[in-house]
Amino acid sequence: MNFIKRAIRNVTRKPSKSILLILTFFLIGNLVIIGLGVSNASESAKILTRQKMRAVVSYKIDYNKVNDYVMQLTDEDEINRFYENYPRVKLADVAVLLQDERVRTANAVNTNMWYSDKDNTLDFVHLNNQVEENMGENGQSCWYDENNVQQCETYKEPYFLIKGNMFPSMIEFEDGDYQIVSGRFYTQQEIDNADMVCLVSENLAALNGISVGDTITLAVSYYSNWLEQYEIAEEELESGFEVIGIFSHNNPITPDAPNFDYIYPYENPDNMIFMPSTSEYMAQLALSQKQFDYFARMYPEESYYSEDKRPSMENMEDNLYIENVTLLLDDPMNVDRFVEDHQDSLSQFTSLDANNEEFNKLAKPLDTLSIYANFIVWLVLINAIVIITLVTALTLKTREYEIGVLLSVGASKLKVIGQFFIELAIVAIIGFTLSIVSGSLIAKTLGNKVLEYQIASSEIVEENNYYYYYSNGFDPWSTDYSTDITLDDLVSEYEVKISPLIIAEIYVLGLGIVFISVIIPSFMIMRYNPKKILMNQN
Repeated sequence: MNFIKRAIRNVTRKPSKSILLILTFFLIGNLVIIGLGVSNASESAKILTRQKMRAVVSYKIDYNKVNDYVMQLTDEDEINRFYENYPRVKLADVAVLLQDERVRTANAVNTNMWYSDKDNTLDFVHLNNQVEENMGENGQSCWYDENNVQQCETYKEPYFLIKGNMFPSMIEFEDGDYQIVSGRFYTQQEIDNADMVCLVSENLAALNGISVGDTITLAVSYYSNWLEQYEIAEEELESGFEVIGIFSHNNPITPDAPNFDYIYPYENPDNMIFMPSTSEYMAQLALSQKQFDYFARMYPEESYYSEDKRPSMENMEDNLYIENVTLLLDDPMNVDRFVEDHQDSLSQFTSLDANNEEFNKLAKPLDTLSIYANFIVWLVLINAIVIITLVTALTLKTREYEIGVLLSVGASKLKVIGQFFIELAIVAIIGFTLSIVSGSLIAKTLGNKVLEYQIASSEIVEENNYYYYYSNGFDPWSTDYSTDITLDDLVSEYEVKISPLIIAEIYVLGLGIVFISVIIPSFMIMRYNPKKILMNQN
């Protein structure tokens, strides 16, 4: 332990030298603290913002790949065959992705506007706005029949928005935007069997006196002269659905909502009805088949109207044409890794999109700031090692006699090196301790100023993707479940804080500088011969 006592005595015996070294480490510590504080704040802001985003990944057609492939084709028949069998998302491929334990559910959603039965026994939830007041004054829809005679009749607005899914859960329910207050969601067996089941809102249920287990009748269209040409009976447009669940939601439409007077009944979440996509398809199948048969008679020369193209439950997936499936994961931080794990195993012309484009664009100032901060830290550390190593080497040269005496009285070379390490470590710890106080104060102010400058110089232009009509935040047609973020969202999470972890990093880096700065000149001591040193001194 004598070498430790000698180290302490040497530090206190030469206060001017020790103060200069403490000042050096103090300046190094301030720069390192500022760099680490800013870098950690930038990364933390991105992580905290990401954690607030919905953990969704879209599995969809990659139209860039499609266009690139088509552009390289030269044979017209080959191009036509490609478009006849245009790429689509296959449910079998989605089923493979659903086996990943990180996936909570998936949405392969299709939407349609439907009506009550011919007697209007199912009333819709009213907003009593301008649209509803004018619904009795709907315009006419006109068309030309097969004899080229114009036919017209009054158009009727639909009441209900039907949302179907191919999976036994939905993102809206998993995330809590919608909650089942009575009953249950539909099962995979009900999807596979195309069972006529549905879920209605609690307000719609209360208005019509509906309970779980009741049956409601819905029509895929109102009966009109336009439909008569397809030779479809009015009753074929209607289907009965068992209500298996009643839900509430977090998207109420109130009179102070933007564009309230222009919201149609089917755009009111209270008039939204959830059911399996297969059930929705089954309800529309009779009309689809009659329409197909009609056009097959009208255009017998068209190869499209062949028997295998006629709508049926067997070719339902082809007729629904799924081009986008959204997967909800268990954690936003797993999104990028999930894409990396599955990207190479996807079907041709499809891709996984983690909705990162907007996030990465907005995070660019933070990324740049983090790069600069890390660069400064490494630059300071490298320069510190070089400077302290030179100072240590010069110190060893002036203390050759002391080293020679210590070695001659039996002190080991490792203890001599240890003494120099402790001497330097003592002044380093003092310098870094002082720098923690000042660096913490400087880092916060300087970090905010640098971020403001970086944002101003990056000239980021934020895009508003909301169509003005749905500025109330609820878009009944949207199948985009990604979270919209703004630059303000990111910046609000940016806060330079000197955490205990950063303080620990400071001391570890400081002792690392001391260790390297002592180890390199120590090769000189390892070569020293005490007898030769003392003879040279004499």
